[in-house]
Order: sequence, then C-alpha cells, then structure tokens
Amino acid sequence: MRRRNNDSRTEQESAILKAAAEEVSLVGVGRLSMDVVARQAGVSRSTLYRRFPTRDALITELGRQTFDFAMARLQTVAIDDGPQQAAVAAFREGVRLLSGEPVMRRFLQLEGGFTATADMVDEAREFLVSAARAMAKALRTAGATMPDDALLAVCELHIRLAASLVQVATPTLDVGDDAAVTAYARAHLAPLVH
Repeated sequence: MRRRNNDSRTEQESAILKAAAEEVSLVGVGRLSMDVVARQAGVSRSTLYRRFPTRDALITELGRQTFDFAMARLQTVAIDDGPQQAAVAAFREGVRLLSGEPVMRRFLQLEGGFTATADMVDEAREFLVSAARAMAKALRTAGATMPDDALLAVCELHIRLAASLVQVATPTLDVGDDAAVTAYARAHLAPLVH
C-alpha cells in the first residue's frame, strides 16, 4: 500500500502524471484506470478528479507532456555538419524516440477498442506541426536554402515516415538498428533537403 500523497498541488499533479505514464506504458491508453492511477500516485479519487476532472483531461495532459518531452529531445540534433546531415540526425533521433519511449509508442498505437478523443487528435496534430516547424528551423540553421514551404513539407514527410516505420514493421528497415536507420535516411531522405 502506498503512502497517502499530501504534497503540494504541483507535486500531486506530477505524481499523478507519473503514475498515468506508468499505467499507459503497461496497459495502453484505452485501458488506463483512474483507480489504479490514484492508488499509484498515493492520492484519493477525489483529489485525482480535482486535478484532472475527466479521464480525457488526464490523457490529454499526459499526451501534451509526452509531446513536449519529444520536442525537447528533437532539439538536441546537431546542425554543424550541414542540412543533409542534420536531416539524417533528426530522422534517427525521431525513430529512437518513437521506438524507445513507451508512452509515445502507446499513444501512437491507439490499439484495441480505444478511440482517440478530439483533444488527443488536436494534440497529435499540434505535435506534428510543431515538430515539422522545429525540424525546418534546425535545417534552415544548418544551411538549408530551399523555399520555406518545401522545407516544411520535407520535414513533415520525415516525421510521418518515422512514425509509420516504427508503427508497422517492414523488412526494408530495422528501426532498432541505428546504423541501418542512418543509412536509410542518408540514402532516401537527405537528398530531399538542399
């Protein structure tokens, strides 16, 4: 039995989100149990619902937090070796993130009888747009000279392709092999950036 969490509101919310992330990692978004989350966070159901009035509100906040973490990771891509190498590095880091972060994987899979909420769809769309813009900014800083709309389209293509390759296994690319992911990006994606 966990000790009752009498921490501040912020600390309770953090404990709730941590417990929700653990639960989503184990059972998926569709089977997230508010009772389990409350118990794991050491808060009462009433405290949980004061912090997150609905299950959808909790899932949406967890999604936002997960996507913010992803954006922070994508901003660590090196830009010193030119736009094509930066594109390869961004793709590789995106594949690592999408295949290695359990909560991100669960959000992408949306398995079973689960239907995404409108807020989650909006969050995913916002993440895609934000990630594409961040990648375009990094590639521009790395020296990309192509028009803005074309650069943004290429960045969105990279992100959508990374998500697809991680979600659906293919004999074309082992997403768990960094060298193979790098070679794939260098051969097929880097030439799109100039």
